[in-house]
Amino acid sequence: MKILVVDDASFTRDLIKRTLRKRFPSVTVEEAVNGRKAQQMLEKIPFDMVLCDWEMPEMTGVELLQWCREQPNYKKDTLPFVMITSRGDKSHVVEAVQSGVTDYLGKPFSADQLVQKVFSAAKRNGLEKKLDSAPRPHAAPSTGGVASGSLDVLMAGTVNPKASATPKITNPTVTIKDVKIPTKVRFAGKEFRCMVVHFGKDEATMLIKSDDVIPTVLDQAVLDLTFEQKVNRLNYFVQAVATTEKKHDSAFLTVTLNLIDQDADKEAFIQRLFDSL
Repeated sequence: MKILVVDDASFTRDLIKRTLRKRFPSVTVEEAVNGRKAQQMLEKIPFDMVLCDWEMPEMTGVELLQWCREQPNYKKDTLPFVMITSRGDKSHVVEAVQSGVTDYLGKPFSADQLVQKVFSAAKRNGLEKKLDSAPRPHAAPSTGGVASGSLDVLMAGTVNPKASATPKITNPTVTIKDVKIPTKVRFAGKEFRCMVVHFGKDEATMLIKSDDVIPTVLDQAVLDLTFEQKVNRLNYFVQAVATTEKKHDSAFLTVTLNLIDQDADKEAFIQRLFDSL
């Protein structure tokens, strides 16, 4: 299966590619920096799915979508097209639906939400068997906002959920540990003292004091972690930011980070640190 990722932000493209390659190892993932480049690639190479940002220079995501639906081999029943954007108000959703979008994923999104959308879009077009190399994802909780839901819900459609038995979990694998690790983190070129309070192999949650520079979702972050007298600088992206109190001028923020690094030495370092906690 070939998936084309279209976004003018290299950081976002890298995050999507990394997630897809990790969850669906047999999938080929290509990238385009804008709609015009994507159009050229789609003319030369047949793709099975497109994941596309809305706002891009030269050609927007909606313009690319409209062009695709005019092509005989990229109709809605043959090419799943998922719009990925922060533009989640209903008017934009309606425009995307009218242009022939398959589904809609709002920023910020988690890895599980992205995987779920890809699987659902593939299933709608009978392509889910091409994703059989990875286990079927479970539905991820919404991050909030209209853009997080499925098109059926956004367009006031009806949902017919079927009750399913929940398997009993025995000896669940621990993936996140409660910790108290004082250290430093850098966002937007500024260093903060922080306290890591939850730590996993792919993510970390910390408390930082609110300042004039507040991290925003999808910002890059560099976290210093020390183990066995060795300091490692690990690269993450900001998945979520929240106040610790229910007021706008809260003195502290809770920041959740997702790991970017795909370095064997850093992964081994994280594993040893995690096992020691």
